[in-house]
Amino acid sequence: MTLRTVSGESLLWRRWLPARLPLLCLLAAALVALGAIAAPARASSLPGPSSLSTGFGDSFTLQDAVAPARGVWLSRAQSIGSSFVRILVTWAAIAPVQPATGVQAADPSDPAYNWSSLDAQIEDSVAHTQNVLLTLQAPPKWALGSHAPASAVPGTWRPSASALGAFAHAVAERYSGHFPDPVRLGQSLPRVRYFQAWNEPNLPIYLSPQWTRGRHGGWLPASPAIYRAMLNAVYANVKAVQPGATVLAAGTAPYGDPPGVNRMAPVVFWRELLCLSGAALRQERCPNPVHFDALDHHPYAFTPTIHAFDPDGVSVPDLGRITRIVRVAQRTHRVLPAGPKPFWITEIDWGSNPPDRSAIPLSTQARYVSLAFYELWRQGVSHVFWLLIRDYPAPRLDGYGVYFRSGAAKPSAQAFRFPFVALPAGHRVVTLWGRAPAAGVVSIERRSGRRWRTVARLATTRAGIFYARRRLGSRLVLRAQLGASASLGWSTG
Repeated sequence: MTLRTVSGESLLWRRWLPARLPLLCLLAAALVALGAIAAPARASSLPGPSSLSTGFGDSFTLQDAVAPARGVWLSRAQSIGSSFVRILVTWAAIAPVQPATGVQAADPSDPAYNWSSLDAQIEDSVAHTQNVLLTLQAPPKWALGSHAPASAVPGTWRPSASALGAFAHAVAERYSGHFPDPVRLGQSLPRVRYFQAWNEPNLPIYLSPQWTRGRHGGWLPASPAIYRAMLNAVYANVKAVQPGATVLAAGTAPYGDPPGVNRMAPVVFWRELLCLSGAALRQERCPNPVHFDALDHHPYAFTPTIHAFDPDGVSVPDLGRITRIVRVAQRTHRVLPAGPKPFWITEIDWGSNPPDRSAIPLSTQARYVSLAFYELWRQGVSHVFWLLIRDYPAPRLDGYGVYFRSGAAKPSAQAFRFPFVALPAGHRVVTLWGRAPAAGVVSIERRSGRRWRTVARLATTRAGIFYARRRLGSRLVLRAQLGASASLGWSTG
């Protein structure tokens, strides 16, 4: 296993729930009807953003593949509405040898750096009209802290914030849009506008220690303070080169364990990162407030509507547990700079059967794509990245794409391109939401036998979002259509 790729071990670690969760609770919750839907809103006052950008974070197919295959899959991503690709930047692979000085470390021309693979990945992504998010992670040995215990996962122990900052400076300068392309003489490398410091810093497989012993023997959070220094170093160095760039805080994993045991719950991590304590969010001393432009979370879950059983966990419908903390931090100047903090989701998925016999049916996977996009959107999320575009041929990872390994599309690919939900809201009223592939007037159609009959027309935003509540009846099968593009049908019964 390497930290730069999505291994079976790391994926399973993210999805583990607290051991005390009874199976009976899971089975009961899966049968509960959907909760109340937000009140009706005019087009000018949507209950969510006016746009929803989607993308992929597939480090196997869109990053590590050889150039021709990567191009094929980037074209497919583009064809189903992806506008973002998340690329994991493996610091250890680019800088296995320490640059001679800090000044040289901030210089992308330093011979200690090998950028060839990353250059090609970014150029291919941009050529397919994808915005690129670069997630800096996986430090080289020379950038790690000393005296790591044998229990620490290699490559995670107290990474140097100053060294990471210098590396971020080099990355931001190389992909500023002005750095000479070493292959295409006379041209510049593409500009990247989105940067992220680390991945899932509340997991010990990415950052350690998570906890340390206090003076009186109790466990104290350690990773938030370590990460705060890392994030601030990345922020300062990226902004020094590209003041207009967007710097994201790392996406947190959804669940945790009791203090001192492995994972830190995301609510605990965010509180500590933002110098707040306890459920009351008491203000703690905060001499070096954290800096970021947008926040991120990875809400892996059983379904898009089941809440995390642990109050400090954060599943799909629980994002308010994090945004509440961020709002208090904003009011008390514990997060800088001032201004809105958009919410991104850079990892989410569900596996399908086939090919994974233990996973959910293909139709359910497609339904979860649309439902998750809606649930996240109505909580204010502006960007959602499905993890894998294509099934990966490994045990327990072979069903998570929206395409089969063969290249055939699953129903979830259509749901990704044109997500649509029709949720009962009581008294024969249906909440309609979707994101059309283009702006225009969407027809809401009801299936009648083998035909579809238009029952409503909804104007979209410039980014294709539409939302309304209509009295249409019950036990319907509805779909949305714009021109030649149609969503999958959605049963309200």
